[in-house]
Amino acid sequence: KCPVAATFHDGKRHYSEEVVTSLDGRQIHTLVSTAPIKNAEGEIEQVMEMSTNISQIRELQGQLTNLGLLVGSISHGVKGLLTGLDGGMYLLSTGMEKNKPDRVQKGWKMIRRNVEHIRSVVLDLLYIANEREPQFEPVALDELSSLIVEMLEKRAEDLEIDFQIELADDVGTCEVDPKSIKESLVNILDNAFDACRVDEKKDSHFVRFSLASEGDDAVFRIEDNGMGMDRETREKVFSLFFSSKGVEGTGLGLFTANKVIEKHRGVIEVESEPGKGTSFTIRIPKVRDQRVEAS
Repeated sequence: KCPVAATFHDGKRHYSEEVVTSLDGRQIHTLVSTAPIKNAEGEIEQVMEMSTNISQIRELQGQLTNLGLLVGSISHGVKGLLTGLDGGMYLLSTGMEKNKPDRVQKGWKMIRRNVEHIRSVVLDLLYIANEREPQFEPVALDELSSLIVEMLEKRAEDLEIDFQIELADDVGTCEVDPKSIKESLVNILDNAFDACRVDEKKDSHFVRFSLASEGDDAVFRIEDNGMGMDRETREKVFSLFFSSKGVEGTGLGLFTANKVIEKHRGVIEVESEPGKGTSFTIRIPKVRDQRVEAS
């Protein structure tokens, strides 16, 4: 809904809120207002558009000062997860009663998948509600990446997704908070698996997790050939409570991941196209002093 087009149509002022991306990759929340510019005959010749940066307001809202918004938004996501648990329990119980191993296996997979989602939601809530400063320490990047791979191999197998691993040998160490970085990368990988899981247009799917060293940065790349995202979704993907998964999503996973990367003075770059897949590139300076200088 374009406010400029609406003003051309009816000659009235219109307002909208937009998320735009600056040339340096920052997301800026803006309040857009329009006003008609008329000629001597009263005809609309032009429309003036003004944008006000309201990013600070949105950042304050991101601190969850409004508890009601938090409860309402999370309730929808948890409700969907509980519905999935009910379905899995039904398949499991009826499969055992009727001695149908296939149904039992399918029910167990549903239960395990939804339990993992609930665990992820709870961890995200704890991080947001009790945001803490990172505890930096030198971490071997290959060991951190191998641990992440071990955590997600089973899920890839259950979803029948080709989980491709490309870890360079000479990545060395990086000064990070290992717990928060690990959870952030797992969140982004979970998003990639979900994008493949809900995509029914392809016969096979893959998720590629790679690690390399580029200059003074450690670079993680997470790619998938899932459902992909359009431009509007890409620009809002790190916004609090924004989710493209309907009742299955809470809008917390990628939001918290982005916050953690920002605290490490890193950046996340997103490339995506509907129907073709998505690529997340996470760049983190290896040395903490370099982050301070860069900021």
